[in-house]
Amino acid sequence: MLTRFSTRWLALCDQARLDGATGWTKLASAYSDPARAYHNLTHVADCLRLFDEYAHLAGDPMAMELAIWFHDIVYDTRAHDNEERSAEVATDFLSGTGLGPVVADLILATRHDGLPASPDASLIRDIDLAILGSAPGVYDSYAHAIRQEYGWVPLADYAKGRIRVLESFLGRPAVYSTPQMSTRFGDLARKNMEREIASLAALVG
Repeated sequence: MLTRFSTRWLALCDQARLDGATGWTKLASAYSDPARAYHNLTHVADCLRLFDEYAHLAGDPMAMELAIWFHDIVYDTRAHDNEERSAEVATDFLSGTGLGPVVADLILATRHDGLPASPDASLIRDIDLAILGSAPGVYDSYAHAIRQEYGWVPLADYAKGRIRVLESFLGRPAVYSTPQMSTRFGDLARKNMEREIASLAALVG
C-alpha cells in the first residue's frame, strides 16, 4: 500500500509543485503510529477511494485531496485540538502556495461540529464519516478499532462518551450533508449507530 499511495501522493505534489518526498516522510511517519488502530493510512486510503467516486462534486479537487491526506496527520486521543494542529501542519507544508487556508478550512470541517461552511466542507465531512454507513461487520471492526485507540479510558467512561458522540450524529436532521452520500449511507449509518448505542448502554453502570 505504501508504494501505491506514495506514488499517488507524489503525483499530487508534482501537480501542485510541492516537495512530495518531504511531505511523504511526514505523512507515513504519522499515520504509521501503531497506536492508530483506525486513524491510519487505511482510513486515508478509504477516504481517497470514496473521493475518487465523488470528485466531480468538489469545487476544488486538489484542495480536497490534500485535505484528505492531512486531516488526521495529528491524532492524539488525549487531546481536543487534533484538527487544528493537523490544519497547522498542512498550512506549513503548503506555505509556498495559495492552498493553505482552503485546505485548513476543509480539515477543520472534520471536527464535525456545527454546519459545514461550503459544499466542499460538506463533502469532506461526509467522506470522513462514510464508515458509519458501512456493512455491519465492517462497522463493528471500526467501532472496535476506535475503542482500541481509547484503550486508556475506563470502559464505562468510554461507553458514556461514545454514546454522546453517536447521539450527536443521530440528532442531526441527516447524518450526511450531501444528497448523494445521504442516499447511499444514511439509513444504514443510523441503524449501525443505534445498534452500537444499545450495546454500549449495557456497559454503563
